[in-house]
This record gives sequence, C-alpha cells and structure tokens, in this order.
Amino acid sequence: MKTKLFILILASFFLIPSLSFGADNVGAVVALKGSAVIQREAKAMEAKLKDSIQLVDVVETKDQTRTKMLFIDDSVLTMGERSKVSIREFVYSKDREGKAVFNLIDGKMRAVVGRTGFEVHTRTLVAAARGTVIDFETGILDGKYFTTVTCLEGEVDIRSIDPTITGKIVLSRGMTVTVVAGQSLPAPKPALSTTATAVIAAEAASPAKIPLNAAPPLSQQPVQGSTPLGIQIRFP
Repeated sequence: MKTKLFILILASFFLIPSLSFGADNVGAVVALKGSAVIQREAKAMEAKLKDSIQLVDVVETKDQTRTKMLFIDDSVLTMGERSKVSIREFVYSKDREGKAVFNLIDGKMRAVVGRTGFEVHTRTLVAAARGTVIDFETGILDGKYFTTVTCLEGEVDIRSIDPTITGKIVLSRGMTVTVVAGQSLPAPKPALSTTATAVIAAEAASPAKIPLNAAPPLSQQPVQGSTPLGIQIRFP
C-alpha cells in the first residue's frame, strides 16, 4: 500500500503547473478555490495560483476556500476553509537531511509529508513525521484549545506543547488522537476502518481533478477565479 501511495504522490507532481523556486522561496500555491491571503513582512497579499511561499509567510484561507501548496521537499499542504498556517522553519538540500516546521494556528490541514523531517506545531501539541499522510484540526472547544491529529499513512509522533507534560504517543495508520490544552496525552483510538483510511490516503495523493461543485463541505470549530483541487479534502 505504501509503495502504491507514494507512486501516486510522485505522479501528481508531474501534473502540477511548472514552477520556478527562487532563492527565497520554499514553496508555491498550486491549487486554489475561493479567497486566501499570504501575509509577508506586515503586508497582506491576495493569493494567486503559482504565487511563491517564503519562510515566515502566513497563509490564511477565508470562508468556502481550499488551497494547496507544494514545497521544495515535495511536501504538500492542503488547507481547509477559515484556516491559518505559518512557515516557521525550512531547511532543505538534496545533499543532506532537511527539516520543515509549520505552525497551524487555526483550522484544518492535510499534510502529505515529503523527504525532510516534518513538524506541525499547534497550541496543544507537536506532531513529527516523515513520509506520511496526516490530517490536522485545531481550534477551541468548550473554552479550551484542542488539536485532533489523524494518521492516514505511516506513523506520527505526538508530544504535548506544554513542557510540563512529558512523554509521547505514536499514531499509526488509521488512528487518531485529540490533545486538549493542559491535559495529559490520551491514548490513540481508531479513526476509520482500514479500507476507508486507505481510500482517503490515496485520494490525498491522487492527481485526479475533482469538480469544484462536487467538493465535500468542511465543518469548522469556532476559533479566535477558482482552480480545481488535485486532491479531495475530506476530514474525518
């Protein structure tokens, strides 16, 4: 299954529009439905197809918006509506091991993780992985920050962002966990059947185009010119 999945991931890159990464660029917008904003050096720019993504940029999606970004290590991030992510750290070289760190501030995001060490930080946890497919959702529930992580392929290491909460858990394929601020790490639990998990993971890498009017709705927890997306954004 893993071999088949990453063949699909590789195939999808050949269908992405030709991109040129400059010296300061770590990625680019490769699909966009709706309205998104790139914040850079205190300036807010309306995101457009093929726009570059640079270190420390903050990308924010609006209502009924989905966007996909391809990074130079072949990682792909797909953001749901009303979501915000910042590129905190990005070190990559073909000759040595790299590292990519993202801050998911609000909302929902799917990550197809590339060749570098990969971390996502939220207000409640740090998720670390390599060569996996992961869903994230973060926001406020019952007055407390929470983050739900679901592993669709591979394994993901989870630890609390709170240094006073020790230990870590490992999410394997088809498992999910919700970490709430100030609480110890709970045990992972099954998210979906094995078959459903495999289908969603394959969809994350599939190059097939999906009509915009057929895209499934994305729900969102309350928190403080269209281009078809190349993957289906469906969160459990």
